[in-house]
Amino acid sequence: MREAWIPLECPSCSEQWERNPADLPAPANEFTCEHCGDERPIAEFIRTPEGLEIHEEFHSRDRR
Repeated sequence: MREAWIPLECPSCSEQWERNPADLPAPANEFTCEHCGDERPIAEFIRTPEGLEIHEEFHSRDRR
């Protein structure tokens, strides 16, 4: 299986980076920007609809 990377962007400081979905919290949880410390729901950091889909799919498999 290919490893996925999800593009992130902080809504506060506009810093951009990528993370593996395994390193991100579940969709309902908060996430803290590693650059400025802003805390919001993880969905607000995910830059693309595809990234959001990958993230949700990855974490839905964990609940099975």
